[in-house]
Amino acid sequence: MNKINYLIIYLKGMAMGISDLIPGISGGTIALITGVYNDFITSLNNLNIKNIKSIFNSDIIFQIKKHKFDFLIFLALGIISSILIFSKIISNLLINYPQEINSFFFGLILASIPFILKGTKIFTLNNLAFLIGSILITFYLLGLNNINGEISLIYIFICGFFCSCAMILPGISGAYILLIFSSYDFILEKLNTFLADFNFNDFVWIGVFILGILTGVLTFSRFVKYLLQNHKNKTILSLSGLIIGSLPKLFPFEITELDIDSLISNSTIIICFCLGIFLLIGINFMSKNEKQ
Repeated sequence: MNKINYLIIYLKGMAMGISDLIPGISGGTIALITGVYNDFITSLNNLNIKNIKSIFNSDIIFQIKKHKFDFLIFLALGIISSILIFSKIISNLLINYPQEINSFFFGLILASIPFILKGTKIFTLNNLAFLIGSILITFYLLGLNNINGEISLIYIFICGFFCSCAMILPGISGAYILLIFSSYDFILEKLNTFLADFNFNDFVWIGVFILGILTGVLTFSRFVKYLLQNHKNKTILSLSGLIIGSLPKLFPFEITELDIDSLISNSTIIICFCLGIFLLIGINFMSKNEKQ
């Protein structure tokens, strides 16, 4: 890979990090629509003791590239830096402009579906069952009420574990999982206060949460890789169903009548919706040029 490719991977990682801060869209969705999902899952599966030891036993650069660790490093840097940079900004935007944020991602995800489903076999009874089944599962999960658990370090570890599963799977966001577990505001507050004053107590909470995420990512990514290797078509259809099922949660429009006044009152929401579509088209154009 050259420097431009690493920069593109870093920017895609930043997009994944931003999405993981927002309830309703997952980092896995962004990975899938930006064309890095397979490499993301493969590089995570390569993280084992044997491969890490091989880095120090021979040509370091060759081994890092062979196991796609260079890809994972730049993607992780993008995810981490965007979370550190945008956590406070996203928190404020979600409070002050929730419809505009939802509209942008609604357009982004809606436009991604044809690109994701391209080349898959859909119209058979078996395949349609996987697609519709995953849509219904997402409807159910997004309809769950909050779980009011006691906030402890063990509970935060569990939240991080399930959050990571949602981060890998497109459709259901890690942030929404935290909302279900009633820990989203708690984690975001601890992150923002830690970044403000570097308090050790806040660091412990964030550290345990990250440990839960890493445990979940390394465990669950192996299951996803097995499915992609052995049941790719059905897996892509199921992942697409998870994405489609998440769209109603993001639906931003409240237009009761199609008239000029309604369009004007929703103009900023419509603009954000269009920006999401155009960004997706640009991302796919950029990915095609990257592969050439």
